[in-house]
Amino acid sequence: MPKYTFDTKFSVLMKDPKVMEIVDDLCPEIMNHPMKNLALAMGFTPNMAMVVLSKLYSKEKIEEFRVRLEAIE
Repeated sequence: MPKYTFDTKFSVLMKDPKVMEIVDDLCPEIMNHPMKNLALAMGFTPNMAMVVLSKLYSKEKIEEFRVRLEAIE
């Protein structure tokens, strides 16, 4: 069972430096997205935000993020 999945809240993910390394590598601009604070306040997960994320990133990039996220121990 992975430590993190796309069902883990963004607020939890952002506290882990290993997750933030992936963000910095694959999608650093997401940290400046206008909906970021709302997603954090509302307890969103990547799965809950997939409608927005899938418009910003390719399926391949999202899958790479998921694979790398789930590999974190």
